[in-house]
Amino acid sequence: MRARQAIMAILLALALLGGLAGIGAAQAAPGAAASAGRNLGVGLVFTAPTSPPNTFPASGLSARIWLSDLLGIEVDFFVVDRAPSFTLRAFVKYLRTPLVDLYAGAGVSFFGFNGGLVVPFQAATGIQIRLTPSLALNAELGAYFRGVAGVTAGLGAYFYF
Repeated sequence: MRARQAIMAILLALALLGGLAGIGAAQAAPGAAASAGRNLGVGLVFTAPTSPPNTFPASGLSARIWLSDLLGIEVDFFVVDRAPSFTLRAFVKYLRTPLVDLYAGAGVSFFGFNGGLVVPFQAATGIQIRLTPSLALNAELGAYFRGVAGVTAGLGAYFYF
């Protein structure tokens, strides 16, 4: 478990350094959305609670693609109960500014626990803040549903190409 945390910390630090290196790069056009011109982002995400099975796990490596200025999808890869797992989510932006995007979304997660497959659903809203032309941070708050319901919260850092 400590090795996983160390790897995630190193990857996050590399993503932050890569983003900070782009500070001098061209800025988005005035009035453009924070994700304008940035379609594919890779990064790290952390979503709580983390104790299966009553969770919506999405902590790990993430790829986020903005298909248009309003619609995005995300795939998260992580490990639960020593098994590879993944989450699929879709987002719609409802506020776009040059530095901040607000979005709402929904998703489904697939992970194994105690020999069975667990498939919780999630509805969330989030904020994405552009730090540099290539680096963005996001924070989310939502609810998950899997026979029981609970609250989820998450943080992420993405490097956009």
